[in-house]
Amino acid sequence: SAGAAGAPPVDLGPTRYPSDRALSPITPHVADALVSIAAKDASRLDDVFVKVGASGTVNPAFLYCFAGPSQPGYTLDLDAYGALMPSIVRFRGGPTPDGSTPFDRQTLAAKVGMSASWAISGSPSPLDQEISALNPRFAFVNYGTNDMQQGISYESALWPFAENLSKLLDQLESGGIVPIISGLNPRGDSASAALWVPTYDAVTRGIAEARQLPYLSLYLSAKDLPDQGLVSDGIHGNAYVTNGKSQPCVFTGAGLDYNYNRRNLASMQLLDVLSRVVVDGENAPDVAPPGYEGDGSIASPIVIDQLPFTHAASTAGAESTLDAYSGCTATQDESGPEVVYSLTLSKTTALRAMVFDRDGVDVDLHLTGAPASGGGCIARHDRQISRTLAAGTYSFVVDSFVSGGVAQAGAYLFVVVECAAGDPDCG
Repeated sequence: SAGAAGAPPVDLGPTRYPSDRALSPITPHVADALVSIAAKDASRLDDVFVKVGASGTVNPAFLYCFAGPSQPGYTLDLDAYGALMPSIVRFRGGPTPDGSTPFDRQTLAAKVGMSASWAISGSPSPLDQEISALNPRFAFVNYGTNDMQQGISYESALWPFAENLSKLLDQLESGGIVPIISGLNPRGDSASAALWVPTYDAVTRGIAEARQLPYLSLYLSAKDLPDQGLVSDGIHGNAYVTNGKSQPCVFTGAGLDYNYNRRNLASMQLLDVLSRVVVDGENAPDVAPPGYEGDGSIASPIVIDQLPFTHAASTAGAESTLDAYSGCTATQDESGPEVVYSLTLSKTTALRAMVFDRDGVDVDLHLTGAPASGGGCIARHDRQISRTLAAGTYSFVVDSFVSGGVAQAGAYLFVVVECAAGDPDCG
């Protein structure tokens, strides 16, 4: 609940990011995380940001229209959002080596057709080069669409994408640079790709939530717009046009019927609040939404209360009751600690459940009846389970694999999404 007038909201611990909101909340816990990142390098320029991404970031429709006199062809119509102007002016004054503003600089860390792995590859990498050139405090990061194409399937590409994005964020955070993450656009070019967009969006949100970094879901922002806010290629975002000129900084009702207008407004809103909270020391503006129910034990599993569902946790220190999963005729040694989740379905539902871990951690995913038990195992996998389940109550167990007598316990991200009707990859 909120504190007294003028006081910051009460901090309830790590903030849950609602899956139905395009913008993640900036709560006291999130603010503390961001301030801690900035404290790692006091020399960063507080009025400078970099742009990291692919074609959607290279496109002048993204942020150029905030640059002011250096971009006279653009109209800035804040409409009801005039309170953003001081922050716009602040970042217009951010120094760059080529005399541009951070808004309209041609970034070295974004390139058409590239994925997150490109940004961090090479010595120096494109990200290294742009950071060296600008010494920024903040970074807009947008990947996902091209990353989907980097595997033999959208599924196989998902885990490398998550790891590459995580490595990119590791570099930014360790360098005192606060990331502002946005997910991928809807897809109108490919029916099969479109089915995977909500999954990629949920995973990207989960990565942001695990780190308590700000997140903008371009999918949620644009999916209900005419043509999903896409141009004719069904991939790239559209923008409001007047007199034959793209005007992506018009924030009237008419302007906000377009993708880049919504993206620019939301991006500037995040940059504004981060600047005030991280740089100026203002209180975080948002109250934390309700958190998770349950402690992850068999007796009190964490409740999967909405879909999509994301939860970042660690098996280290959790209870260790389930050692094997005979119901799945599994021989793996799962005697390490586990975290248990409960899911109640009111109707037959097709689901995709996924777990992501990193080096030094090896956790596996198990679907069982309720309460969770090895003998009640229905399916298991080291990364994902896709199933159509009848109405009823089920358990998911994230369990630590044991190798050489050592439990490979540690941090993970667990994601569950409901599959779209007709999704051939979701049994």
